[in-house]
Amino acid sequence: MTGIRRIKCPLCGGEIIVSALHQVSHDFRLTKSGRLSKKYTTSCSGTEEVIIAGCSCGANWNCVDFEITPEGYFVDYKYDEEN
Repeated sequence: MTGIRRIKCPLCGGEIIVSALHQVSHDFRLTKSGRLSKKYTTSCSGTEEVIIAGCSCGANWNCVDFEITPEGYFVDYKYDEEN
């Protein structure tokens, strides 16, 4: 599968935003009365290895529609030159 290296959205020319999703939890303790405390600690389980991309015009890519090369370039497998 041949991809196209992009610097902007192929549909509108806008900015492509790439989001790497991470899992973060807010950990609450139970108080002496049995209620959740208002304070919490935050813990991070690390990356879920999910990455998505999109543009404000509605163009979007899921993890199989693009890749980020080792050099950091965005390669589009979803939208060809005709779109």
